Amino acid sequence: MSLSRVTLRAHLVAELLPLWERHGLDRGRGGYWSRLDADLRPIPDGHKRLLVHTRQIFSFTRGAELGAGAWARAAAAHGLEFLLERFWDARHGGWFTATDDAGAPLDRRKDLYGHAFAIFALAHHHRAFGDAESLRLARATFALVLERLRDPVCGGFLEGASEDWRPITGPRRQNPHMHLVEALLVLAEVAPDSGALREARALVELLGARWVDARTGALGEHFDSSWRPLAGDEGRVVEPGHHFEWVWLLDRFAALEPNDATRALAARLFEFGRRYGVDADGGVFDQLDGSGGTLASTKRLWPQTERVKALAVRSRATGDADLRRELDAGLRFCFARHVDPKTRGWHEQLARDGRVLSDAQNATSVYHVVTALDEAAQTLAE
Repeated sequence: MSLSRVTLRAHLVAELLPLWERHGLDRGRGGYWSRLDADLRPIPDGHKRLLVHTRQIFSFTRGAELGAGAWARAAAAHGLEFLLERFWDARHGGWFTATDDAGAPLDRRKDLYGHAFAIFALAHHHRAFGDAESLRLARATFALVLERLRDPVCGGFLEGASEDWRPITGPRRQNPHMHLVEALLVLAEVAPDSGALREARALVELLGARWVDARTGALGEHFDSSWRPLAGDEGRVVEPGHHFEWVWLLDRFAALEPNDATRALAARLFEFGRRYGVDADGGVFDQLDGSGGTLASTKRLWPQTERVKALAVRSRATGDADLRRELDAGLRFCFARHVDPKTRGWHEQLARDGRVLSDAQNATSVYHVVTALDEAAQTLAE
């Protein structure tokens, strides 16, 4: 496959998104299926997830923007209808974490990660189609996160809350905050008066102050309630895919608020991920420790796509020919190893030797592929 702007976008709008439109919509009860088997049959899990619906609404929305056609907009609307009718808590506000397959609330907790993606999907939907209700709900979700989940003492936000917004305390992660920054940058674009950019700035400052090791550049994942790294195995985990994902986000943030500190932070994260997180075959490991040692040599789909995004923005920003060659190699690794030649869907995880570890395709991963190939297409020639 010759990789160019045209071929990357063609894979999205003519192969991957049509696959999920044909096989990933529950046309009987509404919403989206979470997984497909090797023959593209839905795998009923007994539940439907907020995360799946928000990510797939985004993916079909972006596909429509890239020229997929009316079917992509209709697929986004299909999921949005289920989201609004089944996941929104009309009594307490906010979004349930999961419903059963028919759409009855199953997990009524309010999860920061899921609320970040609700803001993200709704803001994108408004940007693409001018839908006023999507923007209203994106603003309302942001307001609830600020009111109910903010930690005024240690910074950032709590992991989540009960159905009636009683805080869930305990260990915390940087990952939901990363995706909240991603969502807030889109909300700031469509609603500059929302205060979203101010909150994104505070989280970027927290990234540099608490989550990234000032000595090594390693990004921690799991923390206690005061943002101290957890003791034990969880506290050792470093995910190079998140290094690359933050590099991409910091590039987007710096476009709105250019400053040397943001650029330096992105460079440190990129250097660590590039030095320790990439195997000799060009694939990104799932997990490292803080010194760069390999904890998990498997290779999930999403760290590969996040490296593609980071390489795309870094190569554009620097004009570095070596980074451009790495981008080309990263894309070829994805299409050679992760794309199934039969279905043109993406394998979720590989062993280090390249063996496919699961035949299932995950709906949540479509978002990763869409954002990565969309970003790379802006770097490649026609």
